[in-house]
Order: sequence, then structure tokens, then C-alpha cells
Amino acid sequence: MIRIAHVGGWGRNYGDLALQAGQMRVLREDAPEALDFLPIHCQQTWFHDDLIDMINETCDLLMLGGGGMIFHRPEDSSRSGWQFNIALEDLEKIKVPLAVYAIGYNPFHFDELKLLPQTMTHLAATQKKSVVFSVRNRGTWQALQNGGLAGERIDVIPDPGMYVQPRRLTLPGADEADIRIGLNWAGDRPHFRFSEPWRENRTALIDSLCEAFQLLAGRHPRLRVYFIPHLENRIDSDVWEEFKARLGDMIINLEDDVARIYPPSLSQACFLADAYRQMDVSIGMRGHANIIPFGMGTPVIGLGSHDKVGFFLSEVGLADHWLNTQGDATAGGAAAIAARIQGILDDADRIRGASSQALAQCRDTSRAFHEKLFGALA
Repeated sequence: MIRIAHVGGWGRNYGDLALQAGQMRVLREDAPEALDFLPIHCQQTWFHDDLIDMINETCDLLMLGGGGMIFHRPEDSSRSGWQFNIALEDLEKIKVPLAVYAIGYNPFHFDELKLLPQTMTHLAATQKKSVVFSVRNRGTWQALQNGGLAGERIDVIPDPGMYVQPRRLTLPGADEADIRIGLNWAGDRPHFRFSEPWRENRTALIDSLCEAFQLLAGRHPRLRVYFIPHLENRIDSDVWEEFKARLGDMIINLEDDVARIYPPSLSQACFLADAYRQMDVSIGMRGHANIIPFGMGTPVIGLGSHDKVGFFLSEVGLADHWLNTQGDATAGGAAAIAARIQGILDDADRIRGASSQALAQCRDTSRAFHEKLFGALA
């Protein structure tokens, strides 16, 4: 048996929990022997001497990621500047092999700080220490190469959130709807997601989306929008009342009407995945709100300003499926959004077929990386 100390954001976010489930699934499928995982929540863990000793004595591998770990959260007080909270001088105390798995560049577009000065130095030291080092998209690869890491030693592999196994979830109103649209809204750090004045620009995007749904309802009278939060404690539902006031019974909030799957947990990530599976199209502001439905075979549309959304869509041949708000807070306005959604609905069979092929290619890439990873442990 191979015991893996598995480091990631295993806490409050359904995206990371789906990633954790999908990653464990495909690693177990490809491993030469049974695997056991010791989950370590990166946002709540300082790698002190006693923890390092425990990992060295009880584990065969220390695995960092996947997920958007290249990100500065001031509340974490990380010594590294990213979400591997270990001092540089303590890196060499790690005696088991270190693997970096599908990590992502995660700063917000409108965050002027981006990363702390020590971050790239620490990432370079981590790369030097690792037996394999991988990122989840070419955008991250470029950012790390620009930051001084050795590009030839960085593999680009899929984010394993696309591999989470769904399990049937009963959705209210699904049988009566002729079109089901999933909508994921990211409620945290709005001042980094929207240009200034961010409150007005956030409202402008809500207006555009709701007007677009109303336009589509003229063609699809039984259209239903499913609001799909990823974060705990109603963080993503912060603006829910604004959507509800505009759309009324057309929109359903899973955090209220399917409250049994909240707060987010690893054991119930399968149900969130199935909610995405049942959509005719899914619109996502979070990275995993695109990655998970893509893995379920659902046509996706990215939303918002975060570069990681565009990075992922480009990886899977869907670069033109991004309602990008970096330059226009309304994403082109209601008519343009409605036309984009309708165009994808009209072309859904072709998109599903192409995405199925892209998913199979992703799985081949993951399998090849796993062979390299487990080969390094032999």
C-alpha cells in the first residue's frame, strides 16, 4: 500500500472537494497498488517539525494539489506566499518524495498585489525538491516560467475535478422544466472580481444575466435556472435576493431548496456533480463551476473576470465560451448573453460530442502523468 499525505484546500468549497474526490478516484484507478490518503487542509496547516516528522515516518509520498494553490490569502499567514505553508529552510527536512499535482495560478484579475515577492522563489525551491511538478493549465505554466521556474520540468495535466463520480440527486422542478440552466455565482472577494466601482458593476452583471434569462424564457416558457453555490455559509448566496427579485419562480437556489447537500462536504460532492450533469447548459464564475460540468458532459459557459476561467476553457477547446467581464462588466449585455446561451443550446449535440473527446484526451494525459508519478516512487 502507498500512503499519500495529500495537501489541498479540503474545507469549505465544493469545487476543491469535487477535485479531491476526482483525484483520489483516478489515482486509485491508475496506481500499481492500493492507496491510502492522509488529507491535509493547506489553508489551516503550518508544516512544523512534528508534522514533517510524522509525514516522513508514516507516509510514502507528500502530494501538493491539485487546486488553485498559487494564491495569497492574508488570513493564512503563509510563510511561502502560496498555500504550501512551510519555511524554505524546512523544505529539506521532507524525506519522502514530493509531488506537485495540477496546481493553478489563482490571483484575481483586479487584485493589484497578485502575489507576495517571495512566492516564486519558494515555488522554484519546491520544484527543485519535487520528483514531479505539474500545473493544471498553460496559463499557469506561463506564469511560473515567467517567474523563474524551469518550464521544461513543468507538466501540464487536467484539473481532476472533472473526474468526480456523480450520484443521482433529485432536483426540484426538473421534470417540469424544458430548459435547465445552471448558474454558479462567486460571492467572495467581489472587490477583486469586478472593476471599480465594484458594487455598481456587480449589479450591472446581475441585471444583464437576469434580462438574458427573461429573453430566453420568451422562447422557452418552462425555462428554469438553478443557482448552484459552492461555498459554505451562504457566501455565494450573498446576492441571491437580487436574482430572486428579478426572476421570481424561474430561479431555484440549491442552498435553500436542496439544503440537504449543504454545507459542502467530500461525501456529498457527488450530488453537486449530478446537479451539473442534469443541466442543459451551465454558466460558472468559479473555475470548478466549469471544470465539474465539463466532466459531466454538460455544455459550459465561463463567467466573470478570473483568468483561471479562461485558462481552463482554452485547455479544452472552448475559449469562445467565456462571458468575460474584464473589460465590460455586463459581458456584452443581455441580448448578447441570451444569444450566446441559445447558440450553445442549438449546438449542444456537437458540443457534447467534442467535449466527450476532449475529456477522453484529458484522461489519457492524467494516466500518462500517473505512470510517471508512480514510476518515480519505484
